[in-house]
Amino acid sequence: MSAFVLTNCTAWADAVPLTTYSNEMSLKQSVEDKDVTTFGSSGWKSRIGGLKTVEADMKGFWDLAVDPAALTGLGVADQVYTFTGTGVETDPAWFFQAANFSLERFGSVGDVDPFSLNIMGTNNMGLITGQLAKARGAVAAAGALGSGLLLGAPTATQYVYAALHVFTAGTTITVAVQSDDNAGFTTPTTRGTIGPVTTTGGVWMARVAGPFVGETYWRLNVTAITGSFNVGASIGIA
Repeated sequence: MSAFVLTNCTAWADAVPLTTYSNEMSLKQSVEDKDVTTFGSSGWKSRIGGLKTVEADMKGFWDLAVDPAALTGLGVADQVYTFTGTGVETDPAWFFQAANFSLERFGSVGDVDPFSLNIMGTNNMGLITGQLAKARGAVAAAGALGSGLLLGAPTATQYVYAALHVFTAGTTITVAVQSDDNAGFTTPTTRGTIGPVTTTGGVWMARVAGPFVGETYWRLNVTAITGSFNVGASIGIA
């Protein structure tokens, strides 16, 4: 994907689509630099990488719909967050488990009520880079969900990850993560399952270890559903 102007960034926090309430967001992955300089370094410092962290900052305009992620979710660990630059299926997506650790509100007289959030990762899953498999939308029938993704075949040292956001819930839904060696998914194999899910929220699929030789295409497939749901999801390999 080439350079683009930020107009339709997507931000989901569990069951809260923060996109239309936000006007600024940043996502940062970093690693501590540890000094290992010794005598004989010829006057130059030596460093190695330490602990990693993922962090996101968001700003926007307050609405009661923001409350579950910003206020009642304050400090709640392992919420599922997903960010994309475009909100378009098959485009890059970044997802991780985190908590909102800081909420700021209010400004000067005459201002539109603002908010800002500081979100930090809360476990060792880290930041997963993948693709948006399902843009936010309705689903009420079994079958392929969203778009097929060309992610590559996981090696023996990699895992397959998936994150599902349920914004509105019907009765129950179960979603399989499938792979194949062709874009038409003529011989799909289920590698992982999300659900059954019966309520709104973010669901992090238990990661699945590789290798899956030759299995370069990935998709979501609804295997069981009762009622109508509104969902979004991503798949990644790391």
